Amino acid sequence: MINAIDNDFTLKSLVLHVFEQDGGWHWGITVPRTPAGGFRVVAFSDRAFRCEVEARQDGGNAMGIMFAG
Repeated sequence: MINAIDNDFTLKSLVLHVFEQDGGWHWGITVPRTPAGGFRVVAFSDRAFRCEVEARQDGGNAMGIMFAG
């Protein structure tokens, strides 16, 4: 499931991040933050995945849903 926390972003600038935390794999989708720099989280997974591949696939599906709008 997607937890979208902001929808004011340019879709072509979305970046998928996959990371391990607290014994599970998670994903987050960010966009560049300007002019301050860094990134702003626009969506994230609401559950942990067993492996990196599962998290990356789910995050990719979430990006597809965001692109489809």
